[in-house]
Amino acid sequence: MAQDTSQGLSAGAEIKTDNLVALRHLANLLPIHKQKKVLNELSGVHTSNLRGRGVDFSEVRAYQPGDDIRAMDWRVTARTQKPHIKVFREERERPIMIVCDLRASMFFGTQYAFKSVLAADIASLFAWSALNNGDRIGALFFDNQREIDVRPKPGRKQVLHLLHELAEFHSQQDPLTQTNSHRLADMCRHTRRVTKPGSTLYFISDWQSFDQDCERQLHQINKHNDVVAINIFDAFEHNILPLGSYPLTDGQQRMQLECYSNSQGKEHQRAFQQRQLNLKDRMLKLGIPIINLQAQDDIISELRNGLGLSQGLINKGKR
Repeated sequence: MAQDTSQGLSAGAEIKTDNLVALRHLANLLPIHKQKKVLNELSGVHTSNLRGRGVDFSEVRAYQPGDDIRAMDWRVTARTQKPHIKVFREERERPIMIVCDLRASMFFGTQYAFKSVLAADIASLFAWSALNNGDRIGALFFDNQREIDVRPKPGRKQVLHLLHELAEFHSQQDPLTQTNSHRLADMCRHTRRVTKPGSTLYFISDWQSFDQDCERQLHQINKHNDVVAINIFDAFEHNILPLGSYPLTDGQQRMQLECYSNSQGKEHQRAFQQRQLNLKDRMLKLGIPIINLQAQDDIISELRNGLGLSQGLINKGKR
């Protein structure tokens, strides 16, 4: 499939490794190490710093005046009868985890690209940006029944491996494979198991079947990590325009969606907006920023706004 030359993003229904690799030139427009936590509330937009890089335990040593008593090692102190503290060192590379939902519901699109293709492009942008910052990059890709883990490692070779795995995983997907309503919750639980505390996690999905179990798992993940939710949707899901008759297919079966009345169109739009509002409210409750994206958006600008980055760099990059 060709690429959308206006942004350099992929178009169509197929994920190609070459397209994902070519997105590296846009990564400098997403300096994720400068991102803020952006929570949109009725009272306005509130931002705060992310946790930053994690820390690793280094050693235990004798307490010295001025040390932070919160780092006291009480076991060693009790055994030796002398105060000791734990010493930590900052990790050289922050773990970045990219979770990409490739379930059957992501194999849909009416403008420019399938939701799954847009999700892959966004995953690529985050991976290249993490490389620019010297971070370790890992990923979890999942579909209706399969999942694959790419454990965090630094370096260009790791990014290329990750993008190749993403394209291969997508090409082997069978959208007709049945899934259960708990699949997203299961993958949230799996994400919790494989994500190292202190990581920054980008979870890219259309959030179909988001339920209380998903919410509980994300709550636990967000306790020890910085989570950003990316919500992918298609324009047709938002609004059926123009009204009419639309053929839909899952690759084998075909049906006709009939929507000629304004009332039907408005009911469809209301149902979508209610679902989006519910998702936003639940993420806000969890303290997780959510960025809503559709294929025809200016993706870079929307990501920058959602990550709390200024517009100066992107304007400079467009000259």
